[in-house]
Amino acid sequence: MSLINRQQSAQFEELGYFVTEPMWTTDELDKVTGEINRLHAKAIEDAVAISRDVKTIEQIRYRAFIGQAHLSSPLLCGFVSSPIYLEACAKFIGPDADLYYNQVVIKPPEKGRGFGWHQDSGYTQTQPLAYITCWTAISRTFIDNGCIWVVPGSHKQGLVEHQYNDDVREHWVHVDESQAVAVQMQPGQVAIFSSLMLHKSGPNISDQVRQAYVPQYHVPEAIKTDTGKPFGDQYPVLRRGRPCQDERASS
Repeated sequence: MSLINRQQSAQFEELGYFVTEPMWTTDELDKVTGEINRLHAKAIEDAVAISRDVKTIEQIRYRAFIGQAHLSSPLLCGFVSSPIYLEACAKFIGPDADLYYNQVVIKPPEKGRGFGWHQDSGYTQTQPLAYITCWTAISRTFIDNGCIWVVPGSHKQGLVEHQYNDDVREHWVHVDESQAVAVQMQPGQVAIFSSLMLHKSGPNISDQVRQAYVPQYHVPEAIKTDTGKPFGDQYPVLRRGRPCQDERASS
């Protein structure tokens, strides 16, 4: 049974994104929540022990991005091969796909900071350029706790020039927000969008944490444009249309 229907596929091509139904049980999401809490606590502990940079410590506390989570968590290493992700890879990348990057993203209640307008491809250019982001709501995400916003159809503009703001440590672009749409989700829903989609997230002004897990997928061994060398996590998830997890389990 397909998890992505024709209407969603068409919306991805036309608007650059769509949102799935909830894809995991409450028990499955509770386990992911436990891992996110563990990784966040460890990241704060490490930052306090190693860094004297107040900005670095504050960012980890209040707008945490914990990259390559699959290397620190066997649970998340298996989670990146969830059926919805593999089907998205097959439909929008092809029969062969790698995990390109993955991160845990956390916004604590009342203090979680926003993140400016950007394209994921604006950070690192690859060949081919576009890939897919699977922004997964682990907790409920809504406007007041900092859900993501998108500009539908903006992926058709191609790569937009980004500026870097050292104060908030992010790349950003100026966007006409008149067409922006808030993507509010229940736990377990996934916003699947093009890496060329303009998107942002707001601050968390609520009393509820916003937790997300964001795996991204690309062609195998995607090439970094400025070096000509493979880049990213380079963790195989799909080969010849078959899950690599099955092959690893049988080997």
